[in-house]
Amino acid sequence: MSAVEAGPDVESVRLGLHRLQRLLASRRSWSALATAAGVELPQQVIQVLQVLHDGEARSMAELGRLVRMDAAAVSRQARLLEERGLVVRRQSPNHGRIVLIEPTPEGLAAARRLHDLRNRHLHDALASWTVAERDTLGTLLLRLVDDLQGTPHRRP
Repeated sequence: MSAVEAGPDVESVRLGLHRLQRLLASRRSWSALATAAGVELPQQVIQVLQVLHDGEARSMAELGRLVRMDAAAVSRQARLLEERGLVVRRQSPNHGRIVLIEPTPEGLAAARRLHDLRNRHLHDALASWTVAERDTLGTLLLRLVDDLQGTPHRRP
């Protein structure tokens, strides 16, 4: 199916997704978040730290799934967090070969600041939207992600 056959309605969705993807990956956006939270960390390190905002220790495999990074990348980010005193590594009490990453009190405070700032930013950006519009956006975004994940790519 060519771009013309897809129609302008699909093209506007593709453009919107492209712009959103660029915004979410933007170094400037991540840098602004880090500065506002008072944590001068690179984007990938912040992504790992953010998933620890609930204080729960997580295995490397679970961190990788949550931040969509491979094991080697997560291990590098965890090492940087550990060097900064924001996380500690410990053995799983249930499985001796599994290493858990747990936030330190300082790391937990930073993770919560990051989490709260991201929520506040989204709330502020959607402040002029009605509750119904926000609900519709959330529902449609989840549906879109599910449909994109479940739809195979076709050759032209």
